[in-house]
Amino acid sequence: MEKPFHHLARGILIKDNKLLVGKAKGYQNTFLPGGHIEFGESAKDALVREIREELGMRCTVGEFLGLVEHKWMNQGILNCEINQLFNIEMEDLAMENPQSIEEHIEFFWVSVYELERYHLQPFLLRTMIKGYVEGNKVIRWASSLNNEIDSLNRN
Repeated sequence: MEKPFHHLARGILIKDNKLLVGKAKGYQNTFLPGGHIEFGESAKDALVREIREELGMRCTVGEFLGLVEHKWMNQGILNCEINQLFNIEMEDLAMENPQSIEEHIEFFWVSVYELERYHLQPFLLRTMIKGYVEGNKVIRWASSLNNEIDSLNRN
């Protein structure tokens, strides 16, 4: 039986209360920039590599902000992931919608107060990021692993 597991490094970039998010074209959910950590690769190195692959830009990875464990069902198969979250900076990134160099992904800015509307996943990030912007600079940890699957497939 297939057991998909994803170990991810994700970047949180906020400017003027707007969060940079990505979206796979044709899908509803959005996600933070970043992606899979390769075997033997550090989370910070993976984040730098993924940003370069997705946006063609260099980024500076700042402090570790926390970790989110998440699970969801996809075509009847349980998927689990661990997201390591870091503050990132990209000096050359303007507030206009950045152009992805991967044609299946698009990036844009959304208000940190409208993350539900844009279906940010994992959904636990929505509350964590709002709290971060409002002064709780310690995100730390959240998990959906103890929840029922039906409650996890939130948009």
